[in-house]
Amino acid sequence: MASINLTTGTSPAGLLRQIQDLFRELGLLGERLELVHRGRKYLAGCDQQAFAVYRRVENCHLPPGRSGWPVCLVTSETILDETSPPSEPEDEFASGLTLPQWLDLIEKTFRTHPS
Repeated sequence: MASINLTTGTSPAGLLRQIQDLFRELGLLGERLELVHRGRKYLAGCDQQAFAVYRRVENCHLPPGRSGWPVCLVTSETILDETSPPSEPEDEFASGLTLPQWLDLIEKTFRTHPS
């Protein structure tokens, strides 16, 4: 699926460029994407500054514009990947998906034609 190089030597800026290229290829750069995983809702997107996946929180008193909390974030300076640790598979704050799995889910869900 997604041809993202996640070797240990990949810098955050290099990884963000690869993700931006994928979103450009899919015609989704700058778009807000709604996803469902394990019955939970997420918002994802990639623009010139970052790739992010947020867990949506329904009926919560968060400030306007705040949809929940980030479970995956890539900027030119940092990589945040909040997957569930093996010792705590039921952690309600973790998504259970790794960065490559999020990218695969996005590609499978939103690719309109085979590459």
